[in-house]
Amino acid sequence: MRGAFVRSLLIAFGVFAALFGLEFFLEWNRLGRPGLDAMSWADQNNAKLVDVLSPMARAYNNVLAMLLATIGLAIPLTANMHTPKLIDMFLRDRINRFVLSFMALGAAHVLFVAYIIGPEFAPIWAVRLAVFMSLVGWALLIPYFFYVVRFLDPSRVVRRLSEETQQIVARVADGKLDPVAGQEEVAQRLDQLGTIILKSLDRADRGVAREGVWAVKQLIDHHAALKARMPAAWFRVDRADFIGFSAEALDMVTEASTWYEMKCGLQLALGYQQALSKASDTVSSISDANRIIALRAAGRGDDEALRLAVRFFNNYTREAIKARSVHAVYDVFHQYRLLAKDLTDRQDLIREIARHFVYYANMAHAYGMVFAPQLAVFDLGYVVRRAFESKSPAATDLLDVTLALPHRHGNDVHTLAVKAKLILGGFFLETGNDAQAAKVRANLDDVDAVEIRTAAADLLESPRVFFEVTDRQLNLQYVPPERREPLRRFCSQLDAD
Repeated sequence: MRGAFVRSLLIAFGVFAALFGLEFFLEWNRLGRPGLDAMSWADQNNAKLVDVLSPMARAYNNVLAMLLATIGLAIPLTANMHTPKLIDMFLRDRINRFVLSFMALGAAHVLFVAYIIGPEFAPIWAVRLAVFMSLVGWALLIPYFFYVVRFLDPSRVVRRLSEETQQIVARVADGKLDPVAGQEEVAQRLDQLGTIILKSLDRADRGVAREGVWAVKQLIDHHAALKARMPAAWFRVDRADFIGFSAEALDMVTEASTWYEMKCGLQLALGYQQALSKASDTVSSISDANRIIALRAAGRGDDEALRLAVRFFNNYTREAIKARSVHAVYDVFHQYRLLAKDLTDRQDLIREIARHFVYYANMAHAYGMVFAPQLAVFDLGYVVRRAFESKSPAATDLLDVTLALPHRHGNDVHTLAVKAKLILGGFFLETGNDAQAAKVRANLDDVDAVEIRTAAADLLESPRVFFEVTDRQLNLQYVPPERREPLRRFCSQLDAD
């Protein structure tokens, strides 16, 4: 943005200089190229110099008043809409300080030069400087208005807060800033980023909210690259850092060295709660960002940060169920299963995630969301298939957890859950896992043959694209052509039983 300001200023000043220079040259040439004495009022009529400077002084004062009025109204109003931090950012910006100082200095200088002109005293160089500064001031005006408008753009506020946060983290890592002071400054900026996300969602400004979410994710990536170089004091926290946390919780955050990730995650969690009621599509951006945060943590071997991201997934799932938002549950289960699919090499963690699926499926059923537990069977089935394909030691345990999810309550058969288990059975027949296929058959033993045939027919006829627009687009019931024959055989075995 500063580069755009400088370029527009140079263009404006160049246009002014070219236009006025050409105008002067044409008139000067037309009048026979007179000398300086013929063109100057100095020592001939000094009062005329004051007459020239007077409208210039009034123009300066008007411009300065206009700038101050615009800033005085626009900055507080925008700060109230997005973040109070904007006021501090505006006052600390070098271009803002330069332009306002230049305008004030120019106005004062013109008045001073007009004052010192006397009947026998013509400060010609001071007059020339005043005229030059006036031209520069007018050249500044339009680029600066554009600069102020762009400065108020919330997307740029998000970018500035992110850049400032990264600079502070880098200074602490380089030993140029006290870690305690740096921690406090970073926490303030992360809170302000969270405020922008919340206020954007409150006004249904989903674009800015998504930019804020992605900025938080990028800040975690930047911090991760420097985490090994951070001093021990950087990771120590107290009640001022997380108001409301118990002493035990603070100790755990310190031991895990995850205060930065925790602070960022809390901003996303608050945004998630707001998005559930204000902009439901933004929940997808938040859960997707959290999944990438988790995968990046897994990739660099930061188990504590990975487990923290998993815990935030659990928070999202709980909030979605409490809000009875089918879309949010659908999305967060989708992101959770994608995460689990990429973590099949982490046996203990993948088992935990499977248990979380079961826990929240039961919770959703208690809240009257019958669809959610059946969706959990589909998503866990997907994880089970990936685990068996990668020969994960946790695969058998994942299968047991999946089959433990009910496909009926009393006389009410949950058709989607039955279909999900049928897909699993067909997969095991296709891959030669006969013992696991037998487990699935035994689990479905209480389902009537008519139900099985109906479910199988639906699965074999289901198109790849779901008949509504969803985040996944892929039809949960779609079975690829190469897997349909094993599915038919599995359903035939059930029918025969």
